[in-house]
Amino acid sequence: MEISKDSDLMALHRAIVEAKFKDSPNDEAIPFSGILSRLSHEIFDSIVESLTNQGEIDEAEEWNNIRKLSVDWSGYSLIKQRIEETGVWLDLSHGDKIELIKVLCSPYKPSVEQLDELLLTGNSRHHNKQ
Repeated sequence: MEISKDSDLMALHRAIVEAKFKDSPNDEAIPFSGILSRLSHEIFDSIVESLTNQGEIDEAEEWNNIRKLSVDWSGYSLIKQRIEETGVWLDLSHGDKIELIKVLCSPYKPSVEQLDELLLTGNSRHHNKQ
């Protein structure tokens, strides 16, 4: 199955974001899914590519700006909460912690500073539990 219609891609994007960043997801694995993370990035990329190919440069740029993770967005606090609540944090290597953060943030992309802050959030919270 190939989805190429912009409206379908945008609807799928909204559904994934809704599922990933719901306060109490029906399936707790959804926010942590690497497969869903990859798909959400592919959908986002397809939307931007399609808009660019159609000459909708301003709208494509708007989507690129939306992709930047915002600390003011309500989903940011959910990402922090999920990092604090995960039971595997202490068992992860530094690189695996970064990958977990990227999965939790997807389809949004955290800046280097945000990655550092989210790492600190997890490390502080989990080391204080010991």
